Amino acid sequence: MDKWRFLALGLCISVFSGAALADSLDAQRQRYLQIKQAWDSNQQEVVQQLMPTLRDYPLYSYLEYRQLTQDLSTASVAQVSQFLQKNPTLPPALSLPSRFVNELARREDWRTLLAFSPQAPNAVAARCNYYYAKWVTGEQQVAWSGADEIWLSGKTLPGSCDKLFGVWQAAGKQTPLNTLARMKLALSEGNSSLVNYLYRQLPASYQTMGDALVRLQNDPATVESFARSVGPTDFTRSATSIVFARLARQDVEKARAMIPTLARLQKMSESEKLELEEAVAWRLMGNDATFEQAQWRDRVILRSQAPALLERRVRMALGAGDRPGLKTWLARLPEESRNKDEWRYWRASELIDEGKRSEGEVILRSLMNERGFYPMVAAQKLNIPYPVTVAVAAKPSAALANSPEIARVRELMYWNMDNLARSEWSALVASRSRPEQEALARYAFEQKWADLSVQATIVAKLWDHLEERFPMAWAQDFHRATEDKGITPSYAMAIARQESAWNPEAKSPVGASGLMQVMPRTAQHTVELYSIPGYSNPSQLFDPKTNINIGTHYLESVYQQFGRNRILSSAAYNAGPSRVNTWLGNTDGRVDAVAFVESIPFSETRSYVKNVLAYDAFYRHFMHRPAKVLTDAEWQRRY
Repeated sequence: MDKWRFLALGLCISVFSGAALADSLDAQRQRYLQIKQAWDSNQQEVVQQLMPTLRDYPLYSYLEYRQLTQDLSTASVAQVSQFLQKNPTLPPALSLPSRFVNELARREDWRTLLAFSPQAPNAVAARCNYYYAKWVTGEQQVAWSGADEIWLSGKTLPGSCDKLFGVWQAAGKQTPLNTLARMKLALSEGNSSLVNYLYRQLPASYQTMGDALVRLQNDPATVESFARSVGPTDFTRSATSIVFARLARQDVEKARAMIPTLARLQKMSESEKLELEEAVAWRLMGNDATFEQAQWRDRVILRSQAPALLERRVRMALGAGDRPGLKTWLARLPEESRNKDEWRYWRASELIDEGKRSEGEVILRSLMNERGFYPMVAAQKLNIPYPVTVAVAAKPSAALANSPEIARVRELMYWNMDNLARSEWSALVASRSRPEQEALARYAFEQKWADLSVQATIVAKLWDHLEERFPMAWAQDFHRATEDKGITPSYAMAIARQESAWNPEAKSPVGASGLMQVMPRTAQHTVELYSIPGYSNPSQLFDPKTNINIGTHYLESVYQQFGRNRILSSAAYNAGPSRVNTWLGNTDGRVDAVAFVESIPFSETRSYVKNVLAYDAFYRHFMHRPAKVLTDAEWQRRY
């Protein structure tokens, strides 16, 4: 079979080498495929003869990149520089400068390396080679400064840094204190192998400290022994705090009891002691804290200036239905936190509860000028419609629409290289001016490239361009999939928009796949439960129709399980039904809808629920079915 394929390629070459070429896009695509097949079969003569015939093809830059990088050892600085200048946004080429720096280092062509890369590269391996080149060419102080900066990392560094560190060490610039400082960073990262590696580099006079740090890494419970055996310094206090936070996660009460001793032994300041106390306070936010622990925690938080810790305490008060506590903790928030949408809303609610309705309503009306969940909730609390403001982008110019980058995006999509197309698109949007970014977002919207439309609004932060942010993707499929269910098309689309930003090939680190990010196990269970035909393999979850069918069945199941309540079903879709039942048990019918949402302890799920409810409202707006952000049943229920 290969013999006949190469015979066919040879015939094609003889045809294409004639006076004229068939330069239709289809003909170019055929030659592009032939080149790729020849390349994969190591038929370089075919590649060389066909390449010149595709100079006008949109993906010619990718062929050039492959040709240039298949053996960088033969590439010249002029070739690489010219390619980078001609293709500044080509995604595969973004790593090319660092790769070529490493190649020049392999050649030991140090002056050429520095001429090619006048500034230190971002990639660590290339940066090490850059600073080694500085040392070779006599700029030792620059090299030492670079080595110092690269060395101080808690992560394992690439082997290409060994040469730089070798000359740095030989010059006496790596001191035991440098090594201890990096051990501390490795301790913070939990990088036990690096801690042990660095320990072996310490001279005998520092073995006591090294031994103590290794023991800390292996067993955080030895932190008191560490504090007792080493003299108090800024270094030992910092190491104590790092490991103490790990101990607090393992045994909160043991950690709490240890604080006075650690603070005394290490001569900690009040702020350093408070840092230890805050680490414990974080572990005492659950309902399982005893009365005494809760009182201790609150005394710590009253002295704290940590915004995240104080905001967590406000949420605890909301979840407990503790209105006096809510007032206390809201007042403790720093100004930066108080200006957030959620705390403006709850300050307004507090004023209204105190009989200061006009003051509270001023805040709510001001909040309505923003976008998202809390502005919509503010309108609902005032019992007036939320004003949806849609920014309109200008259509792209012909030059922009016909740019080489867009041609590449289109062609990559033709070849089903959608992830590469998305990378191209992001680089293109990031490289353009604000008006051009708006036009690109509009272009993608009009082309029905839903994921690229959304991606453009994210890259360019076009938050008011609601049409481009919320395209009506696969609308007919969602209408068909929901017509026999309780969930609405807008709600299912809001879930998909939040889950995948309309990327049908999205896959999470844990395996959730496709538009509605369905887990393979969930898909199998749902298919069996509802007798959904035609599903046999998790790869089918990347097919939009299949994903929508299975995803809406699962969403409907949690929606019905939680009494047709989108707050609860959205939380369950993200975090699982059992967690939602736990949270409902914690609030125990004491709070309203908005307080329940804000009291969700997982920040990811809390943001997820807010986004989905707001996105549902936006989709209803575009479907000409406007409604309040929460249904009357959701709003009036106690949680």
